[in-house]
Amino acid sequence: MSRIDASFGVALPAYAGDATGTPGAEEYWGLYDMTLNDEVSWDRVAGFAKSAESLGYESLWSPDHFMLGKDGNSLEVWTTLSAVSQITRKVKLGTWVACNNYRNPALVAKMASSLAVMSANRFVLGYGAGWYELEYRALGYEFPPPGQRVDMMIEGIEVIQGLMKEKKFSYKGKYYTVDGMVNNPKPTEKVPLLIGGWGKRVIGVAAKYADEWDIGAEPTYAEYKQKVDLMKEELRKNGRRDDSMMKSVHVHVLIAEDEDELREKKARVMAVLNALGPSVVQLPSADYRFDIDKAIVGTPDQVKERLKGYVDLGCQRFELMFMDYPKYKSMELFSSTIL
Repeated sequence: MSRIDASFGVALPAYAGDATGTPGAEEYWGLYDMTLNDEVSWDRVAGFAKSAESLGYESLWSPDHFMLGKDGNSLEVWTTLSAVSQITRKVKLGTWVACNNYRNPALVAKMASSLAVMSANRFVLGYGAGWYELEYRALGYEFPPPGQRVDMMIEGIEVIQGLMKEKKFSYKGKYYTVDGMVNNPKPTEKVPLLIGGWGKRVIGVAAKYADEWDIGAEPTYAEYKQKVDLMKEELRKNGRRDDSMMKSVHVHVLIAEDEDELREKKARVMAVLNALGPSVVQLPSADYRFDIDKAIVGTPDQVKERLKGYVDLGCQRFELMFMDYPKYKSMELFSSTIL
């Protein structure tokens, strides 16, 4: 099969998934992403980032959570990406996605500008309305209802974009106020805004404000087509062309050289998922169920076929979560057979 016409990013191993070594351990959301990653360390993150760049991956992504994976072990996203920006040279760096309610948006604008300057314009600001109630509560943050969180995100985006553009910026909204703030130094190129989510209203917000849109993890082809069609319609309503929006999907990946290795990997991953499933403290929604058959699983040719289905519907980038990292060299296998 010919090359897949898309870009490929990878999730940094900045959070642990495998808590099976700790009997009775709480497992915060995240175990599905890198199921066999049982350790969080800067050395591991730094080595992974350097390897991904050298292997030709387009981007590196890290989630905005404080208690993710094994015993809540996770590195904070902004400090992690700032450090990664200094040990890489070409690869893009993205928040996946930053939660509007966790920081004042004026502060986010300052942080995003600084990181874009530090990384020589390689930063992508992934932004979202937030969903992880347990984490909100643990940090003492109010957890507004969904509609209000989206309203707050819209104001947050307007604040961020205003501070990115204007010499001096003021704003008076229902939730946020800015009074003559100066945001310097500004990056020499626009910081792309990526909005994550697949709800109708969020897609409308993305069509109005964003440069990129990520639907989430492993929609079916039918679901993806429906949402891409909705995005096209929302872009049209906002006077935008379809090709003005970068579209991406993030996917769990199990790739193997042959069927025997694939069975071995799948068994090892599913053993962890089956052991920890009932221990997950909070899932993205009450009805969420991880389905290995929806993930990108197979030999290189089978993986290409699965990815091509999304590309044919409009996907331009995949953010990969290697479920068997670091026990296997899947990032290298994927690079050598698919990139």
